[in-house]
Amino acid sequence: MEERITELILIIISLISLCVLPASALELSEEKTIFVSDDTAFPYYAIDSGNIFILDLYFDKYANKDKKQDDEWSRLYLYNISSDKLTELTFDDMSNTKANDPIAISGNTVYWTVNSDYLSYDADIRSYNTASKAYNRLSVPPSFPEELAVQDKTIALVATRFPGDIDGPDICLSKDGGENFKRYRQPGHQEGMKMSGNIVVYKDSRSSHSSNALNYLNIDTWESYQIGDETKGVYTSPDISGSNIVYRFDPDFYSFLKGQDAKHELHMIEISTNKTSIIAAPNARISSFAIDKDYIVWCDNRDKPNYKLYLYDLKENKEYYFADINDEYGSAPLVSKNTIVWSDNVDNRNVLKIVTIHDENCVDDGISGSSGSDDTDNTGNSENSQPQNTNSDNTQSQTASGEVVWIIVSVGIALIAMAGYHGRKNN
Repeated sequence: MEERITELILIIISLISLCVLPASALELSEEKTIFVSDDTAFPYYAIDSGNIFILDLYFDKYANKDKKQDDEWSRLYLYNISSDKLTELTFDDMSNTKANDPIAISGNTVYWTVNSDYLSYDADIRSYNTASKAYNRLSVPPSFPEELAVQDKTIALVATRFPGDIDGPDICLSKDGGENFKRYRQPGHQEGMKMSGNIVVYKDSRSSHSSNALNYLNIDTWESYQIGDETKGVYTSPDISGSNIVYRFDPDFYSFLKGQDAKHELHMIEISTNKTSIIAAPNARISSFAIDKDYIVWCDNRDKPNYKLYLYDLKENKEYYFADINDEYGSAPLVSKNTIVWSDNVDNRNVLKIVTIHDENCVDDGISGSSGSDDTDNTGNSENSQPQNTNSDNTQSQTASGEVVWIIVSVGIALIAMAGYHGRKNN
């Protein structure tokens, strides 16, 4: 009889071990403020290889009309994640960028675009290598650059070619660091360009204003491929890392009229297998998102009217909530390796914040930030900003609570079973 009791206990212990959920290996640090914009300026940013390149920009749309050049200015900063150091970058021929002139970072080199005025077509791209201190001015074809992506010596632009070009913007590519550009023409207007490896992904409006097509271009073969069926819904804002492309999908062609009440979905396609997955369908507006390797970050307003930030881990197929957003329209999050950066508004000042991902399943190669030229192009002051830490809950606590509940339930079942067994024995 004692042997049967021992056998029963072993069975119960085995059942308990099956019921207990495995603990997640991913944890997120508390959020930290790393940059505060000056007055009413707004920060543009890019992240790669443990550095965040920041353009703090103040632009008065009426300045050009009034010829008040002092009403618009820009400053460049570099934040090193591992040292928590913020440095202002200044140069003898420092020129202000205008309006939404794009920036980029690849490895230790930062890139920014300079125009003589908002409507000029004599733009140039300037680069600075933070390791070698090399400062260069790159020649670009006569155009108005709207978007910029850089990876090693490959530079990609979305640009309108000449003043009055009715064909609109298209993609310009250089594989030799800007010495020679090739223009890639397609029907419609190209926008939302991102680059990873030999693939450039973008949106174009060849069909109509409300029906957008997503395409990716192999810059080795110059062959392009379409993603999805533009007759089924609206495809927008692609981002890429390796062979994974994430994009926003909306089956409602008129959701742009609904504003904050739009119901977007976040999809991912693995282009080597052509397999599509739904990453998130929050029944809400997804304002912005990004991908780097196994991590996808985005912002949505499922808890209306509030926006919140979420992380999806492709290794675990699991979603994490990690931050609230004060800004009404979201946060433009970027992720690079184990760092997430986003913008927010605190006390009427635009700020940048970061959190660090601690993942036991990832092998650390000693470089904080993104993988540099391997998989992603992400997609970026003489004194350090005072860090501002706030508590940020995530689903780790929910996972832990679930494990405790399962353990309690399992132990309870075991005790009931043993009591019943002994009751039958006594009878």
